[in-house]
Amino acid sequence: MGLFDSLFGGMDGGGKLTPQEAFAGILMGASGCDGHIGDEEVQALATALLRMKLYQRITEKQFGQILNKVHGILKKKGAETLVEGCASGLPKELRYAAFTNAVDIVLADGVVENDEKAFIELLAGKLEIDGTSARTIAEIMVVKNRG
Repeated sequence: MGLFDSLFGGMDGGGKLTPQEAFAGILMGASGCDGHIGDEEVQALATALLRMKLYQRITEKQFGQILNKVHGILKKKGAETLVEGCASGLPKELRYAAFTNAVDIVLADGVVENDEKAFIELLAGKLEIDGTSARTIAEIMVVKNRG
C-alpha cells in the first residue's frame, strides 16, 4: 500500500468494490493478465456477465461504467492489485463462479501463457479455491474450449 492510499482510496478512489464490480474485475483481470485484451476475451467477458442474475438490474450505462472502472484499475495498478481488491469485495458464494468464468476466459484463445497460468494460480489463492477444485474446474474448461 502506498503512502497516500489511505488518503485517496486504495484502488481507484472509490473504496470497496460492489459485488458487480468485483466479479467483473476478476474477469477483466483474466482477460488482461497476459498484457493485452483480445476481442474474443472481451466478448466472452461481456457474455458471461450479461447472463448472470447479478447484472439483471444493471442498465447498459451502469454496465459500461463498471467495465470502465475495472479496466482503469487494471491499466493503472495491474491484474494482481485488481484481483486483490476484487477478492475482498466478492461475496463468498460467487467465488467459484468467478474462478470458473475467469479460467474460461483465459482458455478462450486456446493458448495458456505462463503469465496466464500464474494469474489463475494467484486467483485461486485469493478466492480461497482449494487445489483439487481449481484443477477440476480447469480440466472442465479445457474440455469445453477444446473445439
